[in-house]
Formats: sequence, C-alpha cells, structure tokens
Amino acid sequence: MIKKIISGGLPGVELAALDAAIKLDIPHKGWTYKCRKTEADALPEQYNVREIANPSYFERLEKNIIDSEGTVILTHGQLIRGSNATKNLANKNNKPCLLLELNECTLNHAISSVRKWMDNHGIDEIFFTGSKPIAAPNLHDEVIQIIEGICQVEREYEKSLGF
Repeated sequence: MIKKIISGGLPGVELAALDAAIKLDIPHKGWTYKCRKTEADALPEQYNVREIANPSYFERLEKNIIDSEGTVILTHGQLIRGSNATKNLANKNNKPCLLLELNECTLNHAISSVRKWMDNHGIDEIFFTGSKPIAAPNLHDEVIQIIEGICQVEREYEKSLGF
C-alpha cells in the first residue's frame, strides 16, 4: 500500500506524483528549492513540501531519497544526469531504486513492476522522480495513471483477502 508519496515538485514526474497524492488522498511530503522555486513557477502552497536552505540540486534530491523507503524513477528516453545521480544517491543511502523506461513498457507493465518492487522490498513510502514534461506531452497523465493503478491493484488484493 502506498502510505506516503515523496516528491520535490519539479515539473514532470515529481509534480504529477504530488497531484496523484492529492487526488487519491495519499499523504505527501518532500523537499523543494528555497522560495518553492521550480523551472516553471513557484510551487503552489497546496503541496506539502518544505524548502531546502541550500540551493543544491543534489542535496534536495538526497533529502527526498533519505525521507523515502525507496525511489521510483520514471523516464521517457535516455537517462538524464539527474536520473543517474538519483540511482547513485539511492545506492549510497542503501535505498532500493527502480528505474522504468516508459517508452519500453505499457502502463500495466509499469504498474505491476512498481507493485512487485514494493512487495519485494516492503516499501510503502515512495519518492517518485524522473523525466520532465518536455520528454513526453502526456507524462503528467501517465504518472497519475500509474499511481492510480498501483492503488487499484492494492484495493483488489485487499478485497480478495477479505479486508
């Protein structure tokens, strides 16, 4: 079960994850830049994220990794510098990390892969990060569908157990 979504709210996967958390009433938190600055605008107050004093991309990234039980990186196309840094920081902090290339799998495959990864590592607090919206025009919707799908699988599983 996803009990908390961690995200810094950068445009793309991170902002979509926060929107999914709000839509599905999943608690969320994360670290963002001072003055809630993103590449587009300031991150609205509706998102429960804290500002980091140091403007370092890597410190913000590492704080989000540390505050989660594991990290899911969702990409469209080749790995970017931030994705490689995310994998390295997750390894440094002994946190499980799952990388999914959305160009190479269906949404159902992505949903089942994340669900299996969560089960294998006992994870329910996830840091979602990855591609920016320029990578795919429908990225925001895809991320929300993946998180909704993960939650749907969980509900169906609980029903089958009689919860």
